[in-house]
Amino acid sequence: MLYRLVITILLVAALPVNAATLKGVIRANEEGGEPMPNVPIVADGANPTTSESFGRFTLEFRNKNPGDPVEVIVKQEGYVPVNEVQLQLELPARPEGKILTIILCKEGDREEMARRFYRLKSNEAIEATYQQKLKVLEDEHRADAAALAKLQQERDQAIAGAEKASEQLAKNGPRQSSGLYQEAKRLFLDGKIDEAIKLLDDDELRQSLVQAKKAIEDVVQAWLLKAQLLIVQFRFEGAEEAYKAAIDAAPDNFAATFTYGLFNQELNRYQQAITAYSRCLELARKSESGTEVADTLNNMGILDSSQHRVQKARTEYVEALKTYHELAQKNREVYLPYVAMTLNNMGNLDRDQHRMEEARKKYVEALRTFSELAQKNPETYQPELAKALNNMGILDSSQHRMKEARTEYVEALQTFRELAAKNPKAYQYHLAQALNNLASFDGDQHRTEEARKEFVEALQIRRELAQKNPEAYQLGLAQTLNNMGILDRRQNRTEEAREEWSEALKIYESFAKKNPERFSADVTRVKNLLTKLPR
Repeated sequence: MLYRLVITILLVAALPVNAATLKGVIRANEEGGEPMPNVPIVADGANPTTSESFGRFTLEFRNKNPGDPVEVIVKQEGYVPVNEVQLQLELPARPEGKILTIILCKEGDREEMARRFYRLKSNEAIEATYQQKLKVLEDEHRADAAALAKLQQERDQAIAGAEKASEQLAKNGPRQSSGLYQEAKRLFLDGKIDEAIKLLDDDELRQSLVQAKKAIEDVVQAWLLKAQLLIVQFRFEGAEEAYKAAIDAAPDNFAATFTYGLFNQELNRYQQAITAYSRCLELARKSESGTEVADTLNNMGILDSSQHRVQKARTEYVEALKTYHELAQKNREVYLPYVAMTLNNMGNLDRDQHRMEEARKKYVEALRTFSELAQKNPETYQPELAKALNNMGILDSSQHRMKEARTEYVEALQTFRELAAKNPKAYQYHLAQALNNLASFDGDQHRTEEARKEFVEALQIRRELAQKNPEAYQLGLAQTLNNMGILDRRQNRTEEAREEWSEALKIYESFAKKNPERFSADVTRVKNLLTKLPR
């Protein structure tokens, strides 16, 4: 038998010497947004394409290799990229290993969507840093209560700083900065925080400053970005040094000094914050920027009001409100929220000074404005509306408009419950405050069981918050302990009241050591309550 050898000839298609592929997806507004079909996408050296029904697209680069830099351009009328900095990238070695997500939004929504995007990325980096540091503590058997509380406090401070910094990153719109800043931003968004910090080396930044005065603005922006990246990793001392370096590089740069003021305000460093804002006010008046003047005055008003410098705060609020009104006449959509915010702040000041009718007028206007804004953009303005309702409830209660007050307290509480269920880190504090206020109201109305239930829930939340960040949340705990003691005293629960007031007194005394002007009155008040209890 003859065996025939069968020879199989493999036909191999001719391939170009150079070739690379990039896969991606187009989404609306945010990373988890709806896919956007029929969006044109182009890139130099690739075939023009259009996103498919699920937003997916593929670009074939027949004359490029993996690792080559490219820029992807999306052309959709009325829309702009939220994450434009990520559209400049290197072609991946494995197309399936790195899918490019392009986020598009309407032109008018770019700053808000960019703020959310940078806040999300910052919070992801913060959580990663937290888990890394927690593992180190556990591996080294140092995860005791004090170490965990300190770590949680650092995380809370980083989250607060990230919220403010995200606003600044969002305002720095597309193509407003050059190479170094943009590259560091890309590394940050890719989760490569250490690489971004290394890229923004202090010595190299200073050398850039010497070599090219025209690059000062870019260098300042890089230091501000570095400060934010360090905050994400709870490295607050390093962040402060980066802010100071930015200010040293450009003493007349409003944004650098203002951001430094925000940084100190979030950390409750009153004197450093007010010093920074005072400098901001000088710069803003010199440049005749109404927006910068009003922003600075509003923040100074908040600080001075919290320190009981009421006349100074009033002067600052009045000018800020006048300026915001003038700006809103020219651009209502942008500045109307700032008008409402300042009205709400002024209403608080009027109420604290027993100028009730003036407070009511301001609260009513703020409520009307926030209600209008919340109908169009509930995610952004529903919390502000709830805060304004809570404030109006306090005013109505003090003027014995009990039906109106209850409606306002209940609506505010319901809103914060819903918000806290979705985002507890952001809204637990406000939920506890709403519970505390409604409980105090119920106690005054002799609805003692409802009041007790609300106080207990508020206390539980505030104890948890104070354990994580005592400096920020212990005062709220003292407030609820004080109010719970009043309820217990009314019901002749003398020992319970004594325990609650004693705990509140310790908190007020600890704060009075640092700031006697602000807290000595609270110490005296609680001591008087304790002396009146029967033995």
